Amino acid sequence: MNWHKMVIRMLAALFLFMLCGAITSHLLWHQAPLQGFGSASFLYLAGVLLLLAVEQQERLPLGLAGLTGFIAEVIGVRYGWLFGEYRYTEVLAPNWLGTPIVMIFAWLLLIGYVRQMLMRVRLPAGAEIMLGGVWMTAIDLLIDPVAAHPFNFWNWLEAGAYYGIPLHNFFGWFFVSVVIFSVDKLIVRRPALENYWACMIGLSIIVLYTCCAFAYGYYVAGSVGAGLGLIHFILVWWRKGFLD
Repeated sequence: MNWHKMVIRMLAALFLFMLCGAITSHLLWHQAPLQGFGSASFLYLAGVLLLLAVEQQERLPLGLAGLTGFIAEVIGVRYGWLFGEYRYTEVLAPNWLGTPIVMIFAWLLLIGYVRQMLMRVRLPAGAEIMLGGVWMTAIDLLIDPVAAHPFNFWNWLEAGAYYGIPLHNFFGWFFVSVVIFSVDKLIVRRPALENYWACMIGLSIIVLYTCCAFAYGYYVAGSVGAGLGLIHFILVWWRKGFLD
């Protein structure tokens, strides 16, 4: 018996159960299952599943991505740089230096997903880095309104034009994402290996936040999520030859 594959399947089943429960709970009752514990445990579970499912050589760039994103969050919280003035609540606790530790997993999950999508467009390194930054920023346009307001993961200390979020937050996300992809492409220089779970976990997060965005009336954010989902399926089908 392959214990590694069995553990992955068990974690995947639990992940799917939590995903369906979260979507159903938000759509029907506008409430997260198990409140903050459920949100944090969902991200921890997804992160562990991804790290177990990818090849060993993939763990270094993903780990660096997660740590870089976490450091950027710490700088943002403590000094107001990069993203604007905001403070995390205790919903995703435990926090360290004012930032939930689980944000390491949040960053590596999204970077891991975008790396998988970038494999399918095959651009020169510079163009791929910039597209990676744009892709991450589009995901942030979907996630932030839901995470900041109904999910209450953090509070903004300054008003902004996009659902109360300052626009320079998205420039910060683009900048940090470009730094991460630059390190990945120009320093680590390990090309991503195609991985089913990295794709599916990333897509699952997009589906969850898209459903929640529409459920809570954030229609612009939801439309961004729907567009990301459409791009995902076009690229996957094209990769498999359906659109050739």
